Amino acid sequence: MEAVRHINYKSDFVLRESFRNAQGETVPLPDVDFVLRYWVKTGRVYEASRVGGVYNNCIADGNALLVMFKDHNLGEGELKHELRLTLDNSLFEDGRQNVFYPECLNIQLWQWKSDSDGVVECNTIAAYTRGYAFTYADFTPEQLAALKGDPFRFEDFTPAQIVELKRPATEAADKANKAATEAETATKESKNATAAANTATKNCQNATANAQRATADAEAAAQSAEQERAKLAEVTALAEVAAANVPTALRVSYPAKVTLGNGTVQYISAVVKPDYVRQNVLYLSDGIACDVEPSGAIVAKCAGVSRVHVIPTAGTELYETISIKVENPALRMAGSAFRLDADGNIRLT
Repeated sequence: MEAVRHINYKSDFVLRESFRNAQGETVPLPDVDFVLRYWVKTGRVYEASRVGGVYNNCIADGNALLVMFKDHNLGEGELKHELRLTLDNSLFEDGRQNVFYPECLNIQLWQWKSDSDGVVECNTIAAYTRGYAFTYADFTPEQLAALKGDPFRFEDFTPAQIVELKRPATEAADKANKAATEAETATKESKNATAAANTATKNCQNATANAQRATADAEAAAQSAEQERAKLAEVTALAEVAAANVPTALRVSYPAKVTLGNGTVQYISAVVKPDYVRQNVLYLSDGIACDVEPSGAIVAKCAGVSRVHVIPTAGTELYETISIKVENPALRMAGSAFRLDADGNIRLT
């Protein structure tokens, strides 16, 4: 897994974006209009675009795109982007197709110094379509399987496709009418013709019943699809709420040494990043030389060294282990020495 890169959230920086085709191969910049939207938190968006051939907040750099983040004001958190391409496609009424590609960039904007002051490479490459009608070969087996997942609805078809879908039923109805006319004529000539007409009528009734069942099945499938979409929206909302409280870093400060009998309480300080996540931290000491209160206060017990685990409850994998040395009190002066007796009193020798 690629390591997270860090950029100071107040700093201006440059990001290099590249593009690839449906096969994952890096390709030249698309000769179409596009918009790249960047955000960390909802409500703060930074855009780079090419509209009418004019670049805004970005420039072409060979087969890549350099995006300049100047006074972006995005705040702290994980950087995300969404590519929108405007493609020529005659299948749409206005001849234009808008395609969106959202991605997380594995880049963290934080309050500390940036990993690098140079151009930041974006290893998440945005894929885009070629700008003309899709063919079967353009899709992977996984994409074809996904396309087959939901049943078609009436509004999914064009008027010409609906006419074509109705053609078998229309032809069957025409044939049934013709058969009924022939049956009426045949009735006058023979009873056998009457029987044939009755059979044709029964077949027509069966076809009507089948059509009604198919309509009911289609309506049930459409309702099921809508329910699935509602469930997906609910799960997505829950995932976003859960992700908002996930810490990404832990900062710990503490005294390396404490003295027995010192009346001033010393503390271990732990800060979870980003600042908006819950600041819940546990302190687990081995108790050899000292204990640690839930507030981080250090309670010296005896001379020695204790190991203390500092653990954020919402991200235990970020824990840190520190060592605190407890020393006996000592005071020395040039030419004389001060010692403590068994009761902790100063004795001059």
